[in-house]
Amino acid sequence: MTMHFANVNAMRLAYRVQGAGPPLVLLMGYRLNSAAWPTQFIEALAKQFTVITLDNRGTGQSEKPLAGYALANMARDVFELLIQLEITSTYLFGYSMGGAIAQEFVRQFPERVKGLVLCATMCGGPQATYAKQSVVRVMRDLDGLSPDEAARRIWKVTYAPTYLANNRELAESQMRREIADPTPLHAADLQFQAFAEFDASSALADIRCPTMLLTGDIDELISPQNSKMMVKRIRNAELIVLSGRGHRVIWEATEECTSIISRFFLRIENSCAKEADLHVNDRNAPTLLEALWPALEMYAQWPLIAAETAIDSLSIARQSILATGSAPFGDGKPILVLPQDLGSYLNASMLTAWLKATGYRPVIAHHADLATAKRFSQLITNVTRHLRRKTILITGIAGLTPAIDGAKRHPERISDLVVLGSPGSIDVPSDVRLHYISSGWTPMLTMTTLPQLLRNIPIQLFDQ
Repeated sequence: MTMHFANVNAMRLAYRVQGAGPPLVLLMGYRLNSAAWPTQFIEALAKQFTVITLDNRGTGQSEKPLAGYALANMARDVFELLIQLEITSTYLFGYSMGGAIAQEFVRQFPERVKGLVLCATMCGGPQATYAKQSVVRVMRDLDGLSPDEAARRIWKVTYAPTYLANNRELAESQMRREIADPTPLHAADLQFQAFAEFDASSALADIRCPTMLLTGDIDELISPQNSKMMVKRIRNAELIVLSGRGHRVIWEATEECTSIISRFFLRIENSCAKEADLHVNDRNAPTLLEALWPALEMYAQWPLIAAETAIDSLSIARQSILATGSAPFGDGKPILVLPQDLGSYLNASMLTAWLKATGYRPVIAHHADLATAKRFSQLITNVTRHLRRKTILITGIAGLTPAIDGAKRHPERISDLVVLGSPGSIDVPSDVRLHYISSGWTPMLTMTTLPQLLRNIPIQLFDQ
């Protein structure tokens, strides 16, 4: 398939088009690009549809910006691409994070979607079932690993164990295709952040296009409970659960999934064609049922309206919890915490544990690391080397001296200095931003003020 490029949302987006028939857009999941789709899957669908695949922003041959990865933006990327392709309506298939992008697309542009399949995905929000922390660690703790090492680590929670045991060579071949054009770590982190914060739970009841939920029954990464919950909230949605299949259900059961998806979309297409014929040929006056339908439809929607109101209430409650205690999810920035500045290693340990849980990469500078300028310089280098990102220093009043010295020695590796306290005037290099949290180190105040501060600090790359 020939790769094409389009300028969307001030960004270059790579895409492919194959086949003939009604348009069908395939949206890929976290960290993967369009080359990851099974070849057999694309070729089979292309016999009946015009299949459009794209590299999500940050992946493949698409541009890899340092911001703008909210799933609402990624849905608008798809929308602008369809406009350039002069496609007014399409079938939509979203896998994993791609399923979340698809939900966001339907929310923003409902008239553009003729039919929807959501595969191995979730709607987010308070009613979603999230992966165990041990599973999340497998997906996130990839620092220092080569692309193939990272892929093999992720296999443990994405493939069904039986499939992996019996199809090791296929998994290896698939992995080689996926890492031929690897996603940079900053883009993967920003995608993960966007997916972690995604919440379309209140919009499920508004989906009006024919919808199918497809999942494997032993998916560890995105539990099938999510599809079972969503099918109850999307009007007239269908659910198919494949036995013995994991998160990579499309790869594990390619032929079966292709058949299921094709039949579903072609059924919609045939139904639309019959309705069009009836509309053209029937010139009679509306029947009694047709005349009364608007009133009947409004009456039927009252339970949905009530359910939607309840979901909105839960969302408001969730936002209140976030505002009073929890934090926005981080973007994987490296953070170097100087413990003596915080009063004790216990406070530093608490802070680093919390930062890691909320999506950052914190490291504690131990006493030996601060003993000499050379040791501290080596630590700064080690923290930033693999990530190719500038780090943030967090310190208190008592330990400003090594922090300031480090910032002056390595402005190319330090983007920001966060001071817990109000020390007065501080001299730092002009390209190192300075921030104060006047309350100093208090768990409650720091954990409500620091998250927004860190969220507003942009990622900065550097050339090694």
